[in-house]
Amino acid sequence: MTTPSTSFVSVVAVVADDAPRLAAFAADTLRVLAATTPDHELILVDDGADRATAAACDRVVAEHECVRLIRLSRRFGTDVAVTAGLDSAIGDLTIVMAVASDPPARIPDFVALGDRGADVVIGTTGRRGRSWLRRAAWQAFHRVFRRMSGFRLVPGAATMRLFNRRALNALTRIRQKTVHLRLLGCSVGFRTVPLDYEPTAPLRVAPWLATAGEAVSMIVTHSPAPLRMVSYLGGFASLLNVACMAWVVAANVWKDRVVEGWTTLSLQLAIMFFFLFTTLIVIAEYLAHAFEEVKDCPLYHVAEERAGSTAVSDARKRNVSVIAVDPLEEHDEPRGPRRHAA
Repeated sequence: MTTPSTSFVSVVAVVADDAPRLAAFAADTLRVLAATTPDHELILVDDGADRATAAACDRVVAEHECVRLIRLSRRFGTDVAVTAGLDSAIGDLTIVMAVASDPPARIPDFVALGDRGADVVIGTTGRRGRSWLRRAAWQAFHRVFRRMSGFRLVPGAATMRLFNRRALNALTRIRQKTVHLRLLGCSVGFRTVPLDYEPTAPLRVAPWLATAGEAVSMIVTHSPAPLRMVSYLGGFASLLNVACMAWVVAANVWKDRVVEGWTTLSLQLAIMFFFLFTTLIVIAEYLAHAFEEVKDCPLYHVAEERAGSTAVSDARKRNVSVIAVDPLEEHDEPRGPRRHAA
């Protein structure tokens, strides 16, 4: 029999239109957590779900212990909803799961790797649910993104992943307005371990246009390389124009008759306008990102937060306790209550 873990494990699950499967997912997750560690919690993040799913979340909170619900004021997207759950997690190890496709039975495997010292464990599904064309496109993007940003993405990464407290503290200090779930764990540089698993349902594959938009956003958000590349192209185009001007001068000096330069002038103008508008597109993307970053507004809004009758497995446990101090005892520091973790 496997020895129960001594770590406090938090599970963050984003809920969006998952009413038919939510009750079974919550029951299975809590059962596996109880067998894995005595200290655990399940955090449901309601990302603007429909009424049926919202009602299902309320029933789960009312029927089970160690469950918390974070209801966002509107749909912010999975990446931001996961961030809201991670901000609220109190566990030594925190696992992110998708209700629709991630198996609760694999939680002990993730926890075991976390207990053995892995800072980040990223679940992978390999080729499952992805066409060969999509896999080839993502492999090409991974190589380009690594060269531009220095971040190594895990091939075939899925939603399910684990963070220990050190990695999670580092992640929650990053307050970018543009959040990408694919980069959670890769950007902090801690020890990352992949773990392959079989999803319980086919993966939700985003449309090509949305996938391309996410790829562009990841590059623009985390790398100045596109802007530098446009600068290099602009410098090269300038040198070409200098060479063209030198050729025009030489032609007028050494040739007796010079044909009207309408073609050359038109070609030059076309090249210059091509680079000009390419530069404007890249600058516009960076300005849009800078605009999102400088806006002084929260990343998300919590409309409601609820908890079950018991927030932790043992109601007698406290994260912080207060010890009375003898007023006659001498201290080198100001007198007051001492706090220590229980």
